[in-house]
Amino acid sequence: MSTSSNTIIIVVIILGALGVGGYLLFFNSNTSALSINNSAPASAAEQTFLNLTSEAESISFNTSILSDPRFTSLVDTRTAVVPVSEGRPDPFSPVPGVSGK
Repeated sequence: MSTSSNTIIIVVIILGALGVGGYLLFFNSNTSALSINNSAPASAAEQTFLNLTSEAESISFNTSILSDPRFTSLVDTRTAVVPVSEGRPDPFSPVPGVSGK
């Protein structure tokens, strides 16, 4: 098989998968797969997840700090990082002109 025939086969498979997915999404009479299932959780892990998400919904944040004058008077003190030249290619090699005595 050549590369072009492999590409054609892959494109046909992808188009087929998209076609099947589109058919199931738009023309399938069973719409319960698209709606939220309000029945009881199927496992203990699902129940734990539902309990944790119901607790997280009640979390609120006090955003008054964002309008506090002390917060709004803060100044950005960014410092530009200037690139430095690189060192020697081998830092463990002897330095030319320096005796090791």
